[in-house]
Amino acid sequence: MLYTAIAAVAFAATVAAAPSAETKKRASGSDQNISIYRFGDPAGCHDVLRVSGACGISTYFKNVDQAASFVAIPSKLFDKFTPNDPKSPTIKAAPQTNTLCGKTITITHNGVTKTAIVADRNFSNDNSIDTCMDIWSAFGGKDGDGTVIHGATWSVDGV
Repeated sequence: MLYTAIAAVAFAATVAAAPSAETKKRASGSDQNISIYRFGDPAGCHDVLRVSGACGISTYFKNVDQAASFVAIPSKLFDKFTPNDPKSPTIKAAPQTNTLCGKTITITHNGVTKTAIVADRNFSNDNSIDTCMDIWSAFGGKDGDGTVIHGATWSVDGV
């Protein structure tokens, strides 16, 4: 009986120390470039990213606030979070399987913090997070001025 009690206590301690399935991972970076995806009305820009972005937010992520702000992540970063296709392990799976898709990204630049939903992959050479005017202007960007903003930090929880 004593052995059973000791074994039960040891098992309980092991279970309590084991990481839970609820443990969340975070992706983050610094010295990130920010760019403008589309000038003008942010609603139209967000609609394009939501409907036509690589993640397929309007089709595959019905639980995401469809009126939120959306961004496109640099392709080099985006592709790191796209799993390989289980049927062909040397090929990436469909973009909507990317673990960043539909997640909230927090971006900070010069003391200003904005959040948006990851919706697309940005193939530009400047390795930037593409934003719409609401986020772009919050970081100091001007309508019609496509100068890349440098030095932002970002994080995505739950990846």
